[in-house]
This record gives sequence, C-alpha cells and structure tokens, in this order.
Amino acid sequence: MSNIFKRKDIDIINVFLLLWRMRKRIVTNCVIAGLLSIIIAFSIPKQYTSTVVMAPEMSSGKGLSGGLGALASMAGVNLGGLSNGEDALYPEIYPQIVSSTPFLCEMMTLQVESEDGEMKTTLYDYLSHRQKTPWWTKIYTVPKSFLMRLFTDVKVDTVIPRNVSNNMKLSKQQFSTLSALDESIVVSVDKGNDVVTLNVTMQDPKITAYVANVLADKLQEYIVDYRSAKARKDLEYAQMLYDDSRIKYIEAQKVYADYVGQHQNIVNMRFQVEMDRLENEKELAFGIYNQMAQSLEIARAKVQELTPVCVVVEPAYIQIKPSSPKKIMMGLLFVFLGFFGTASWIILKDKVLRR
Repeated sequence: MSNIFKRKDIDIINVFLLLWRMRKRIVTNCVIAGLLSIIIAFSIPKQYTSTVVMAPEMSSGKGLSGGLGALASMAGVNLGGLSNGEDALYPEIYPQIVSSTPFLCEMMTLQVESEDGEMKTTLYDYLSHRQKTPWWTKIYTVPKSFLMRLFTDVKVDTVIPRNVSNNMKLSKQQFSTLSALDESIVVSVDKGNDVVTLNVTMQDPKITAYVANVLADKLQEYIVDYRSAKARKDLEYAQMLYDDSRIKYIEAQKVYADYVGQHQNIVNMRFQVEMDRLENEKELAFGIYNQMAQSLEIARAKVQELTPVCVVVEPAYIQIKPSSPKKIMMGLLFVFLGFFGTASWIILKDKVLRR
C-alpha cells in the first residue's frame, strides 16, 4: 500500500513539474482565451430584464358574503353555483395562459418605442426585424437570405393576425416570432404565498419595461374576465328583465290613469270592475318591476363581489444595467477552459511520448 501511495505522489509531482515547465504556453493560451471571451462578450447584444411582482386575490372558498346571500334570499333570487366559491383559475396555470397563442398574438400588436426615441413600431415588427445579432451569425444568414430571395418569392410578414383565435394558420416567420416572445417571458409562481413574478428580457430597456407592465395588465384583465364572466352575463340578463318590466309597468300605469281620468264621474258597476282590473294589472306590473329592480342590484353586487383585485407589488422599471451577457463570468469560464484544455493536452502528449 505504501508503494502505491508513493507512486501516486510521484505522479502528481511530475504533473506539476511538467505543467510548470510548460507555464509559458499555458499562460499564453489563457490570455488568448481571455481575449477571445472579450471579443465574444462585446459582440453579443445586451439584454435587459424587467420584473413585475403581482399578488392576485385568491378565492376564499367560503362563497359570497352573508349580507349578499341574505339580500338575495329576501328578493327570491338564487345565486346558484356562485355560492360555493370554487375557482378553477389557479396561479399555477398563469404561465400556460401567458404562453398561449391568442395571448401572445394580442401582445404582438403593442406599439413600442425605443429608449432613444428613434424607433416606433409594433412589438411584432421589433422582434421580427429590429433585433441585433452577433457578427458571426451573418456568415450564414446573409448567404441564406440572398439565396431565398434569388430563387423564391419571399413575402415578409409585418403584422400578426388579430383573429388568430378563429384562424390558427400562422406563417413560419410569425410562428418563429411568437416563439421568440414566449422565450423572452418567464412567469414564476411562489406556491407558498401565490405571488406571481413576471420577467421580460429584451434588447431595449424601455421596450422591456413597457412590455412587462402591459403583460401584467393583460393578465389581470384575463383573470377578471374569467372569474366574473358568469356574473356579468347574469347582470346583462337582469338588466334586460328590469328594462322590460319597467316598460310594462309604465304602460300599465298609463292605461290605468287614462281609464280613471275618462270615467272619473261615471258611477257604473261595469266601469268599476274594469277599473279594478286595470289597477290589479298595474300593481302586478309594479310588483314584478320592484322584484326585477332588486334582482338587478343583487346582480351588480355579485359582479363586484366576484371581481378579483390583483395588486401589483412591484411594477417594471427601465433598467440601466444589462442582465446579459455576463462578461466577467464569461471571461473566467474561457480562461478556465483555456487552462484546463492546455493542461490536459500537455499531460496527454507527455504520456504518449513516454510510451
């Protein structure tokens, strides 16, 4: 055992001595790797990340408030399934909502402006034709685009279809741009407190902050529309019934008033029976009208009750410092790879020569 350990110690010492003798080559390669990392780091376009922190209101599971339920019972209105407080839209599915094609297509129609104010266009056009790329990508993109224009009739899409929900056919360029937007958006949910964090990464800091804030607003609108959709439909129906009952009550009231005015001084049993009938119809119309008015107020209260409040804890701001590329980390990585690669090559070459 002692001989084995001695051999290992001798091998390690020999490796260090070998590397020390070849230190000039190792240092030279590390310097070259560092310079290469600087060239690559400064060639990659800067990316800025803006963050929005949201705290959406969650359903308590206890249903509507007791006062609203009591008022509905007094008015003879059944709140139905709304009283169970169930909510199928949990924060965990917010990332899927943001990544859906209709949601992304709606975002593409945004009008954006660069930080220097020289560019005003749509988000789709910005992501499709206004992105900076490293110089080495032009080595194959320029010949490729030239050949495509030479041999094919290429149509450049400058807009995204608004009716994508009805017509899901997208061109290759449109689909590529939607994928680029999807990759630039990251939605994370803290399962402990249901706090939602939206991260948007793009090349222009002003556009990045604007897109992040609009993204938060549209997500809030989606949540509100989803949770209050049934209540808003009930409100529209209650408003229709209220308007109809009001018109009928006013008509019944007018018919009764005209009849009484025309036969005020006439004492006749037949006229008295007709007047009682018209008065009963008027009272019945008023009862229906009064009940519909109560139902309308309850429907309005339901919409207010079921409309969630989504608090923006931290809005997005224009970032000064880019989030990528991380030049220092890239430089350290290249220098390490230069050292490791050179050292490995020297050791392997030495072993081959010894054999």
